[in-house]
Amino acid sequence: MNEDQEINAVAVDRREETLVTRHPGYVATEQMVRDVAAERRMGMFQLYRIFWSILAFLEILLALRFVLRLISANAESGFGMLIYGVTGLFVAPFNGLISTPTPGGSAIEVTTLIAMAVYALIFWGIGYVIGLVADLILPDSRSFFTRTTRQQTPGGEGNVRTTHTTISNGKM
Repeated sequence: MNEDQEINAVAVDRREETLVTRHPGYVATEQMVRDVAAERRMGMFQLYRIFWSILAFLEILLALRFVLRLISANAESGFGMLIYGVTGLFVAPFNGLISTPTPGGSAIEVTTLIAMAVYALIFWGIGYVIGLVADLILPDSRSFFTRTTRQQTPGGEGNVRTTHTTISNGKM
């Protein structure tokens, strides 16, 4: 029987818990709804943040490479070697695509700009497909908390005050 409960608990996307507190003249009911689908969606959001952070880091490195080439920075310095070494792998597929103009000794590395645009498009496309798949797999989710308080004040049966409070986060 215990194993069946664990299996059913995993299969359910919504879990409700109700707590009733009774005191003389005072009844409070708290209902909490936990949406497991919302928790899964939050995990997907964290994955998205990591995914887009990787793209941002790559774009920053490529922009640094472009600026260093533009200002004719010393490629033999430690920082120059680091940036050119790390970004060389990502720019390599685009080398030779377009010639690099060098007006006044500065190199305008257009291939780096093309690489930045292509990687942004690739990441956008992958992110879009992941979003579509996630919308199919993870249903809309809502999570809310409801508290109902019924308080009877002295003076008889007619002096009853009821308060309803609902907090909802909407779609996550």
